[in-house]
Amino acid sequence: MRRTTPTARSTVSVLLPSYNHAHYVGIALAALAAQTRAPDEILVIEDASTDDSLAVIESFQDELPQLRILRNPSNLGVNSALNRGLIEASSSHVVCSAADDWLEPKFIERTTEAIAAHPAGKVCVSSYVQYFEAERRRVSHCRESELGPWYADDDPQYVSPDEFRRLLTLGFVWLPLNASVVERAALLEINGYDPRLRWHADWFANYTLAFRHGFTVVPEPLSVFRMAVGGYSSTGMRNPTQQRQVCAAIYDKLKDPEFSDILDALRTHPVAMTTFFRQMTQMLAMRPREWPFLASLTGWWLNEVAHGRRPRVLRELTIKLGNRPFRVKSST
Repeated sequence: MRRTTPTARSTVSVLLPSYNHAHYVGIALAALAAQTRAPDEILVIEDASTDDSLAVIESFQDELPQLRILRNPSNLGVNSALNRGLIEASSSHVVCSAADDWLEPKFIERTTEAIAAHPAGKVCVSSYVQYFEAERRRVSHCRESELGPWYADDDPQYVSPDEFRRLLTLGFVWLPLNASVVERAALLEINGYDPRLRWHADWFANYTLAFRHGFTVVPEPLSVFRMAVGGYSSTGMRNPTQQRQVCAAIYDKLKDPEFSDILDALRTHPVAMTTFFRQMTQMLAMRPREWPFLASLTGWWLNEVAHGRRPRVLRELTIKLGNRPFRVKSST
């Protein structure tokens, strides 16, 4: 995993959609005020909240002089809100945060240092922490976790498109949006976050950029995701009908010639679709014309089963027996 020549200092705009998060948005903004390297711009997209969110946001304007509030006259949804911020942002890179999550103090400092050292990647992602609100419990996803950078060394590093594909032959590589800094121009080139893809729009954008340009990883837990009942993504993903509808929208987008390279990449590396693989295959099963693609996914799944990597219960048993099928590092 090679190191490239340092480049000029990146500027960073934080995009923060907010809808009825008066109880949380102050925490997110306080975390931005505590950054050791301040964001150059903070755009809060106030998505027609009916609670006291706006008053909470306005209370930070003295503390955060780089804060701008973009008010939507009606509720547009998280992806449309992010796209508005993306268009109006003035920085070279954007951080798409969430009003109910927060960033650790060194997030912007450490990620911009990594971007300067490894400019080829269009996405820079850190490790992250899940905060389970009901139990006040934190789970850090570092290198020992399948959802962490199990493939990484101690220092930030660039993963080329070829290396990314190699890693996907070994296990799932998670690129969470709320722990990402993304090059704005690259994101605009793929038209930002497609509202039709709903809670998987960020997955599509990050993986498209990673397949095409590679990514940079900072193996430190620098972002915190709040895990609460009723969250947008978790609620949608637990609804089988809605999840299949979103999978259909993903596949239809992949059939667009503009994304034919991503369709081919997912055909050979289906592990990238881990978070919605079952619903994708169910949707494809109802489309006879797409059975060739379904057959390639099924072949991969059967190979995973044969090696003890799927389903989860078999993988956990394999690990207990001492044969760890994931987080296997091979020489570069």
